[in-house]
Amino acid sequence: MNTTDITSQIDTQTSIELKQNEVDDLLGDAPNWLIYTGSYLFYGILILLLIGAMLIHYPDVVQGTIVVEDIANVEWVTVNTSGKIESLLVKNDSLVKNGDAICVFRNAAQYDDVLKFVKMLANVEQYFLTNNSALLRAFSFNLSMGEMTDAYENFLRAVRVCLIYDDHHYFEQRQTFLQKELTLLNSEPDKNALAILKAERDLFELSVSHQLEIEKNMKQLESAYTVMMNSLQTWELKYLIRSHSEGRIVLGEVLTQTRLMNKGDTIATVISNNKEEFVGRMILDQEQVAGVRTGNPVSIRLAKYPEHSFGRLTGAVSFISFTPYNKQYIVDIALPAQLRTTANKALNYEIGLKGNADIIISNQSVLSRIFNPITAFFRGKNIEIKTNKQ
Repeated sequence: MNTTDITSQIDTQTSIELKQNEVDDLLGDAPNWLIYTGSYLFYGILILLLIGAMLIHYPDVVQGTIVVEDIANVEWVTVNTSGKIESLLVKNDSLVKNGDAICVFRNAAQYDDVLKFVKMLANVEQYFLTNNSALLRAFSFNLSMGEMTDAYENFLRAVRVCLIYDDHHYFEQRQTFLQKELTLLNSEPDKNALAILKAERDLFELSVSHQLEIEKNMKQLESAYTVMMNSLQTWELKYLIRSHSEGRIVLGEVLTQTRLMNKGDTIATVISNNKEEFVGRMILDQEQVAGVRTGNPVSIRLAKYPEHSFGRLTGAVSFISFTPYNKQYIVDIALPAQLRTTANKALNYEIGLKGNADIIISNQSVLSRIFNPITAFFRGKNIEIKTNKQ
């Protein structure tokens, strides 16, 4: 590179620097108040976003179809099968409660045996929680269950398997022998290193096989229990007539136990002293009902009364069925008097009033929803680290 080129480059750089200085002089420096105001504005917006995330809540809901019913006035008790009444379980003009049995139709099962078995089924729920086999020893193995016999015998086989495994005490006896053997081997650990390792491995494998056997028996019992409950529900719907309200029952002409009834006939009426006791009924599956609890608020949009004109009905979960039918649960919703909506309008009740309901099972802020997964992630990491250390 010659001298002329070097001189040309220097002149070009000097020209650029002169122009930059002229631009700076023209624009001037940014005022300090503008810099501070921008910082305050940024932090202010950030704080407002955090406060909004704390105050704004987004609910978790379970959605489903709801049917509104009036259970306060007269209930017409009809039969859902044809046959002869085997026994009346209430007296005419007596008081009945919701769920009380009114009569039993003639069938192969003995009603007293069915009642006895249903009472014993409560022990199974406790057994699932405690694994205490003593709870299963109260079951009778000679009940007359009629159409439920297959499900009943399958259930009893599962009960017997659990009892037999518990009665033989195989795990306890085998564990005792291995522990004694391990104690003797530990008296001379240098000579019996391999034997000690084998005994410890046998103890571990015994414990694992014991747990697997218990889980297998438990699953068989749970499966048989579900089939038994469904069979009981089917039998009840077919042969047992219950009251669905509380009040005074009038049997009318059904005063003989040999009366032949046809499907759809009215067998009795239940007269209540209450007025306008509305309830909403929903049917949910196992996944939906898992998070629902008594007292959860419910928001209802009725099909006949548009929300934009009449508002919504609000209520709360008042009852969740204890046993499922075909893996579905009945959930009752307590509704306001006179079916008064959020727009302060009283709706006219009619049979078959339907709509869509949202059961609010939790109501968390946006901020908690952002940080909960992060907290859960680190909590899981801590548990994993502690497990690895152990």
